[in-house]
Amino acid sequence: MSQAVTERHDVSEAETWDLTRIYADWNAWDAAAADIEGRLGELAAMQGRLGRSAVDFRLVIESIHSMREILSRVCVYASMRSDEDTRIGDHTARDGRAGTLAVAFSEALSWFEPEVLELDDATLATFLDEDPGLRLYEHLLDDVRRSRPHTLSPELEALLAAAGNVTRGAGQVFNALNNADLRFPTIQDENGDDIELTNGRYSKLVRSADRRVRRDAHENYMDAYGGVINTLAANLDANVKNHVFYARARRHESCLHASLHSNAVPAEVFHSLVDTVNAGLPSIHRYTALKKRILGVAELREYDLYVPLFTEGEFTLDYAESCDLMIEAFAPLGDEYVAAVRNGVVNRWIDVRENVGKRSGAYSSGAFGTDPYILLNWSDQLRDTFTLAHEMGHSMHSWSTCRYQPYVYSDYPIFTAEVASTFNEMLLMRLMIDGSDDPVRRLFLLDTLLDQINSTVFRQTMFAEVEHAVHRSGEAGETLTAESLDTLYLDTMKRYWGPEVEFDPDRSGRTWCRIPHFYYNFYVYQYATAFAASAALARRVLEGGRSEREDYLGFLRSGGSRYPVDTLRSAGIDVTTSRPVEDVFHLFESSMDEIETLLKELSWTRDR
Repeated sequence: MSQAVTERHDVSEAETWDLTRIYADWNAWDAAAADIEGRLGELAAMQGRLGRSAVDFRLVIESIHSMREILSRVCVYASMRSDEDTRIGDHTARDGRAGTLAVAFSEALSWFEPEVLELDDATLATFLDEDPGLRLYEHLLDDVRRSRPHTLSPELEALLAAAGNVTRGAGQVFNALNNADLRFPTIQDENGDDIELTNGRYSKLVRSADRRVRRDAHENYMDAYGGVINTLAANLDANVKNHVFYARARRHESCLHASLHSNAVPAEVFHSLVDTVNAGLPSIHRYTALKKRILGVAELREYDLYVPLFTEGEFTLDYAESCDLMIEAFAPLGDEYVAAVRNGVVNRWIDVRENVGKRSGAYSSGAFGTDPYILLNWSDQLRDTFTLAHEMGHSMHSWSTCRYQPYVYSDYPIFTAEVASTFNEMLLMRLMIDGSDDPVRRLFLLDTLLDQINSTVFRQTMFAEVEHAVHRSGEAGETLTAESLDTLYLDTMKRYWGPEVEFDPDRSGRTWCRIPHFYYNFYVYQYATAFAASAALARRVLEGGRSEREDYLGFLRSGGSRYPVDTLRSAGIDVTTSRPVEDVFHLFESSMDEIETLLKELSWTRDR
């Protein structure tokens, strides 16, 4: 029996998000978008007012933020509506209109930072003394002034802002191809039933206990990308050249430095992560050797890397059970936090089910003054439970920040965002492991933890290495091709996963084709650093008391009011050192040690 993907109109309303709390309908959205479009001239008219007086300075900033707050809701609503079904052209067009409006807003405001930088320190200090209301913006102004070496003249800033409509094209092309136009074949599942491959289903099928299903899913999935591999290589090359252009235009040392600058993250954080993980590769090789031994295969293939080892202890939770367990796991964070999560589950923050045309993957979104929303593609596997907890971490970070910070600091950088999400996964995993007295289930959970570390720290660091390499290639004036990308990716996988893994030379290298985060500009390293930080924070909260909990909640509430490295330090974690990542390796090794001990106690064999 064929398992067709559900159309959106067949999904239960209770399992879709309620976006009417942003805008009642597209008519209301159109009115808001038109309002911002009509007010863009106001931004240009403000040019030249910052240096007139302290009051003028403050009123200009307040006007800008008032408009930006509306624009953010316009962009968020259009994006989420488009993601519900990427086949609907009208929704895609409105999302494009929002993107164009955002670019036009940036273009109309391109004079702001250069004009701030024209003010000398003495004038700015005088303004801050004369108008206490300006004190709210001290961190914002410090952040702008930190960018002095990379800020251009108003004319050039306007030109770069106007170029945004052109340079964002590569990501749009990948999104359209990956989520709407790319067609995957049908394979047979474990029962011999035909099942259409999708991005969401692939992640489930490649974890099947049936090796034939894993192989068929992997080979057919990768062959689909192989059919458009040259297009994707050219698209990624264009994306990298875009990053090189902006990095050089703004006089950054490299694309890496340019990407880290916005969050004031030292490049040493990135390099320390890569170096520390590379120093720990023997632990990863121990893991793949363990996997090969437990699976009992003569050759461990790429499609074997994700399958659970101890299926006897495997279990899944449906969506309702997952929500209940998640809420129980968050109890150490206090009543206010738990009540907000429960409200989000009941009041439709979450778009749960996969449907035809829906954007793949998962995310949390929203804007100041709206609920935080979560997109899922639930596929009835345990990792969905962890994804739910992960995205709820993002949403609660947004909820906390918007509740305790003014609009100007209501956003937070990705660097700290991934700490909040992974922290929730750690709480959930700890609850599951500590609550299990069945050694077989405990084996399964420990292996799940190993897989989580492997996927979130080691694999993301591998992605970061590849991303750094392709940007260095772009900086050297080289052109990325399907062949060069395949070779780079395959060589990196071999080094990371070690001698126990056999790779398909015709398919394995092209895995780069399907990674959307390669279009996000040095995003992925933050998953790894965040996991390390969140593991340490979760241990502090679970082993500590009220003070440690308040440190963490204070981290969530701080939003963008401090630089992210300083925000984490205030919660007790220093990511500028190698210690957090080294601690992850200790956790990884100790989990493998416990697995080995349990296997001996159970006299476990593959045929058990």
